[in-house]
Amino acid sequence: MYRFYFLCFLVLPVLLHAQDRPELEAVRIDETIKVDGLLDEAIWQEAPVGTDFTTIRPIPGQSASERTEVRVVYDNRGIYFGATLYDSKPDSILAELTERDDLGNTDYFTIILDPYQSGITGFNFTVTPANVQTDAKQYNGYDDENWDAVWVSGATRTVEGWSAEVFLPYSALRFPSTSEQEWTINFLRTIQRKNEDSFWAEVDPNVDGLLNQSGTLTGLYDIKAPLRLQATPFLAVYGQHGRDAGEPSELNAIITGGMDVKLGLNDAFTLDMTLVPDFGQVRSDNQILNLSPFEQRFDEQRAFFTEGTELFNKGGLFYSRRVGGLNYYQGRVGDQLLDGEEVIENPRRAPLYNATKISGRTARGTGVGFFNAIEQENYATIRSTEGKDREVLTNPLTNYNVVTVDQNLPNNSSVTLINTNVIREGEARDANVTGFLFDLHNKPNVYAVRGELKHSRQYEPGNDRNGHALDLQLARISGQWTWELGYGEESDTYDVNDLGILFANNSRYWRGEVDYSQPNAFFNGFFINGRTGLDLDYRRLFAPSRYTGVNVRGYVRATTRHFWDIYIGSRHDVGDQYDFFEPRVQGRFWRSPGYNNIGMFVGTDRRKKLRLRMDFGYDRYADDTRRNELDFSIGARYRFSNRFSMDTYVEQGMDRNDVGYVNQADILEQELTRTEVYFGTRNRNSVEAGLNAKYSFSANMTLNLRLRHYWSGVAYSKFSLLDDDGLLGPTDYVGSHDQDFDAFNVDLIYRWRFAPGSDMFVVYKGNISDLDDRKAEAYFDSLSELWGRDVPRSGSLSVKVVYWLDYASLFPK
Repeated sequence: MYRFYFLCFLVLPVLLHAQDRPELEAVRIDETIKVDGLLDEAIWQEAPVGTDFTTIRPIPGQSASERTEVRVVYDNRGIYFGATLYDSKPDSILAELTERDDLGNTDYFTIILDPYQSGITGFNFTVTPANVQTDAKQYNGYDDENWDAVWVSGATRTVEGWSAEVFLPYSALRFPSTSEQEWTINFLRTIQRKNEDSFWAEVDPNVDGLLNQSGTLTGLYDIKAPLRLQATPFLAVYGQHGRDAGEPSELNAIITGGMDVKLGLNDAFTLDMTLVPDFGQVRSDNQILNLSPFEQRFDEQRAFFTEGTELFNKGGLFYSRRVGGLNYYQGRVGDQLLDGEEVIENPRRAPLYNATKISGRTARGTGVGFFNAIEQENYATIRSTEGKDREVLTNPLTNYNVVTVDQNLPNNSSVTLINTNVIREGEARDANVTGFLFDLHNKPNVYAVRGELKHSRQYEPGNDRNGHALDLQLARISGQWTWELGYGEESDTYDVNDLGILFANNSRYWRGEVDYSQPNAFFNGFFINGRTGLDLDYRRLFAPSRYTGVNVRGYVRATTRHFWDIYIGSRHDVGDQYDFFEPRVQGRFWRSPGYNNIGMFVGTDRRKKLRLRMDFGYDRYADDTRRNELDFSIGARYRFSNRFSMDTYVEQGMDRNDVGYVNQADILEQELTRTEVYFGTRNRNSVEAGLNAKYSFSANMTLNLRLRHYWSGVAYSKFSLLDDDGLLGPTDYVGSHDQDFDAFNVDLIYRWRFAPGSDMFVVYKGNISDLDDRKAEAYFDSLSELWGRDVPRSGSLSVKVVYWLDYASLFPK
């Protein structure tokens, strides 16, 4: 009998929500459809209709407030979708005009496709009443919005609401090579003024997954993928100026060109290659004053490395900013200077010869990804007192490689094998990392067992190293109550930083988490939905096995009936925490006192012209130093019209009596063999202010402005010596370590999509930055002096034209 009760416990939560999935039949056509959003061709009236949408927001499970009708037809070139979106108040439809892939305050209609019926991998295509397009590649519930396809849409406002037509050429999709096709499909409609989202095939928010809750598209016969051969040649012209502190300005002009190529190897796999890549239109990085023992992580903004990379990002082993990143020997040039020599040129980054991707997924659900990039040699130039120049190698010829095999399994499960490899010419370090990942769900999709097993190895003359990491989880993934239990470890020799990013290895943790979701209104309707959770972490060092800390975290977030977003969270480090990384010396640790944190976020209604947001956090440490941290930010977005909006923000951080490592390289000549570790007590103020403005001339022509100023000032009040017990004791050291850092960036980007897949960019980028070892000033004093000080500054103006060529469009069958 107990087995029967246990079976009910596993199955009942999903059976309560089980329902028949709807079907929609597509109709083959011979006539031509003009994709203008009017739906005036006779065939649209003959095709079967998908309707009866069901809400998921603000209240799940209700009939949609407005009627939607969707029809599907197809021919030998592609598949057409026609949507009639009725609205009882057509004059109230929201339709902000924005850049492609940037949905604003607008209604929209989304097509969700999974041609292989995997339940895990799919495509999203979205169009708004202003005919703004967005698309994404979906994997396991996550949308890769950097993925781009070329497709056609039209949208029209009508007296009954609005209508949309979408044409997806087969070259933009991947589907099985069979005579009869059945695809997983769903449609999403958003009515923004009502904050209403509704699906054609009902989606239960308490059930894990979206594609597995979708319907079926039938009636597709004898469709074939065309030869998928696309090329995007580009030509770019740059004018650049810049100078270092104390140096005259330099002006130069560069003309460059290259090409990206896409080739469909078969119905499932695609080759992507970039030849002489150019990344000049990407925005500036958000630099900060980093006092932590770990490097700063930057977001990837280069399209080739963000588009369609979900296979390569599995397991967190691929940090694409390593490719074309800092030169391998960048920091060692000064060590090779002879008496009287000076460095006259030292490029920070090595250019790429090329980069290649092969990716796709078979009809049996096997995903394969291959990535390869070759980085050029790079040299610094050193000049002697006699005026003779010599070159010093700063980056060896380097090959980066990633291979992934990912298999979809029944019940939305999957297993993955991934390998990353870096080979450098000469005696520089080579590296290899292998990972095995699994995500196994039971048949009702209520419980999951997940894990990651990884092995790393670095090859260096006389210093080969092996390391491992593992992460295991048991979780309940569906239902209002969900939970997770986990264990993980990383050995002290585990290292993925040649092609990945890892802040801290040498750790063990045990973790438990429980969450409760309330998708319906509560507190007499004041909140329309909410979620709360609690988790506990216990951590130790891997080798030697040493206790490092315990913390507990909790949160509550909810949306009010006026559509304000509210979040309250709290974290507590219980007792002393043992930090083995802040001292920067192997085997040493710092006993950091526990602390209590509380944070809060409030954001007003996103639909309004003016949206305000506030973020607040306060930390108080459990010692007698009155150490505390206060972080506060406010932001405002104002929409002047459907074409023009501005967003501004100010963030301030104030750390009082903060304690941290002091870089005392000037104290001891042999820093690597030192035993003394100094800490400092310091006050730190940081301010970041920014402005983002967007103006859309049309759905294909936009202008974006981004301004950012960051300042951080650090002033030390005393210094301490770290003892062997991890405590701080007195010292007579009185060195100067105050710092004042400024960074000001401006990015102005004009983009015109003058033909399908073809763009012209006109970009101005400016940068002023300054790091001084001097007494920290007030924010406005530092900002005003930044323009007058003799500091490094640079700027560039570029024009880049990219043209999309498609074999299937040039030579239609």
